[in-house]
Amino acid sequence: MKNILSRRGFLTGSAALYGSTLFSTKKNQVVNAEEITFPKNFTPHKVSFMDQYYKRLLEIVKGIRETQVDNIAKAMEKAYELKRKGGRIFSHCVYGHYAMFAGSRDRPGQPWVLPQCGITPSKEEFDSMKKGDFLLTNYVYRGTIEAHKRGVYVAGITNSYCQFYKTPPEALEPGKRPAPLEEVSDIVIDSQVDWRNGVVDAPQFPFFKLFPQTGTASMMVYWPCTAVLANLIGTKGKGSSTEPSEQYLDMAINRFQMIGTDRPKMDWVAKKWADLVLGKKARLLVYGHPQDVEKYASRNLFVNEANTCSNGTVIAKPYENYANDLRPNDIVLIGAFTSDNADEIKVARHAKEVGAYTVAFCPYGTDGNSSGVQLFKEVDTAFNTYSDESAGVVAVKGFKEKVSPLTGVTGNLVHWMLTAQWVDHMARRGEMPCFYPPLHEEGKRKYWKILEDLFSKRGY
Repeated sequence: MKNILSRRGFLTGSAALYGSTLFSTKKNQVVNAEEITFPKNFTPHKVSFMDQYYKRLLEIVKGIRETQVDNIAKAMEKAYELKRKGGRIFSHCVYGHYAMFAGSRDRPGQPWVLPQCGITPSKEEFDSMKKGDFLLTNYVYRGTIEAHKRGVYVAGITNSYCQFYKTPPEALEPGKRPAPLEEVSDIVIDSQVDWRNGVVDAPQFPFFKLFPQTGTASMMVYWPCTAVLANLIGTKGKGSSTEPSEQYLDMAINRFQMIGTDRPKMDWVAKKWADLVLGKKARLLVYGHPQDVEKYASRNLFVNEANTCSNGTVIAKPYENYANDLRPNDIVLIGAFTSDNADEIKVARHAKEVGAYTVAFCPYGTDGNSSGVQLFKEVDTAFNTYSDESAGVVAVKGFKEKVSPLTGVTGNLVHWMLTAQWVDHMARRGEMPCFYPPLHEEGKRKYWKILEDLFSKRGY
C-alpha cells in the first residue's frame, strides 16, 4: 500500500483537505497539501487503541520498578550528599505537557525537595548553578551542557523529546539534539520510553504514533525520586534509599491494574462520545482547576496535556475558551486530582444545566470519605482514579504528610485510555480524528497545518 496521499480520500473519501502548500523543516522543501490524504486500503487493527495504550503504560511503570530502583537510589544518595555539603538541588522534569505542572508546588503531597523550575528553566537559573549542585532533568538544553561542564552533578531521565540511546541518528529536529542525554549525565535513569513519544499504532493514520507517554513516564521517575530524597532528608541519611521508590511504584502498578478493570465502561462512554461528535457535532472541552503555575496552554496539568500536546488529539480544547458559548451535546471532560474542588464542581453543574455531556476522572472521595459534595456525583459519568489520598502515598520521617501523590499519574492514564478508545470508535466508523504532530521529530512539522485545516473543516 502506498502511503503517499491524494486530496480525494480520507478513509472513506468523505473529507477533503485544503490549504495549498506547506513548508517542512528541511530547507526549501515544500509539501503540497493536494498530495496528502489518509490511506483507504489497510488491515484494521485487532487490539483496541485503549488496550494498546494501557499495555504500554503498564509496561513502563513495571519496567521502572524492575530495572531502575537502584539508579534512583544512587542518584538521590548523591543529591542528599551534595545537599548536606551545601549544594543546591534543581529539577527540570518538565517535558511532556503533563509533566510541566504535575510536580507544581501546590500539589498535595509535594514536599518540594526536588524544586521544579516551571515551564522551562531560565538562563539565570542555569548560570547560577555551580560545582557541588545537583540537577535532575528530563531534557538537554545548552545550559545543561554548560552546567555539567562546570561540575554540576546531572541525573538524566530518558525522554522522547531529546536524544538518548534509543534515538536513531537524525530522528529528531536538529535543535532537539544538542547532545545525547548520556553525554551530559553522571547517571541516567531510564524512564522506559521509546524514542517516539506516541505509543499507539493506527493503520488508518500511518504518519506518526498516537497518544503520548513522556509526561507520565517522567513523573513515574520524579515521584519515586522525591520519596527517596525526602526519606534521606528526614532520617539524616540513615533511611532506606530503595524502599520508598519500591513502595511508590508497587502502588502505582496496583492502581493502574485497578483502572484496567474499568475498560468496558470506558468503551461505552467512548462510543457515546463518537455518537455525539459525528451526530451532534459535539466539541470536546477539558477542564481542571487552575494551579499556582505560570500559564502555558492552560494552568492545569490535565488540560495542558490534552491541548496541543504532541501525539494528542486536536479536538480537545480548554473549557475556559468556550465557557460562554457552551452548547447542548458538547462533551465536557473534567480532570481532577482532588475530589471536591469548588471550581470543578461549579463547571460540572453549569455544563449539565446547559445540556452538555459531563464526564470526570477523579478520586471518589478523600482518605476513604466520599460523603458530601463530590465531583463524581455531579457529572453524568465518572471514572475513579483509585487514588483518594489527601496528599502523597509514602510516609517518611520528618514530614507531616505523606509524600509523592498518585492522583496525577492515575488520572492521566484514565484520560488517555478514554480518549484512545474514542479514537478507536471513530476510526472503525471511517472517521479518523486529527492529531498534533510531534514537532520535535524530523519531518513531522509538515503535518501541522494540514491537520489543523482538516480539523477546522470537520470539527474532529
